[in-house]
Amino acid sequence: MEDIRELWFKFNEYSNKLSIALGRTSNIVGEYAEYLARKHYGGRLLEISGSCADIETVDGSLYQVKSRKIKRTQSTQLNVIRSWDFDFLVVILFDEGGVVIKAIEVPVEVAKEYGVSNSHQNGWVITTSQKFLNDRRSNDITAFLLAIGGKMKSEIE
Repeated sequence: MEDIRELWFKFNEYSNKLSIALGRTSNIVGEYAEYLARKHYGGRLLEISGSCADIETVDGSLYQVKSRKIKRTQSTQLNVIRSWDFDFLVVILFDEGGVVIKAIEVPVEVAKEYGVSNSHQNGWVITTSQKFLNDRRSNDITAFLLAIGGKMKSEIE
């Protein structure tokens, strides 16, 4: 096994390279998710300080992107949503190796049904329950995102 110190420095080296390549923040999981979503939908990334959406497409649709890297279960809490001023919520879940295991496009009206008010964080929180992830009103975009920038599990093993 590699030395912990060596792994630490390798982790930081590649984290820094990814941050530079993605060009926005140090939230690498979130930035990579936005990168994949923008590649899928086209359009442009909005300013980081904007609280309502991450991507605007050429037709004016606004997409808020939320992501998580998960270990055992797909059920997790997404980061707080501070405003519902977007058209679609895109949720991307990665496994421990960075593979997209689930990606959905949720109309804002549907996302609101799952949002739970959190006054401490001044917004709403959604838990990625099986009911939420498999809601028929949402669009599963997992295969599209895997084709853009992901590896199938079998390619890694």
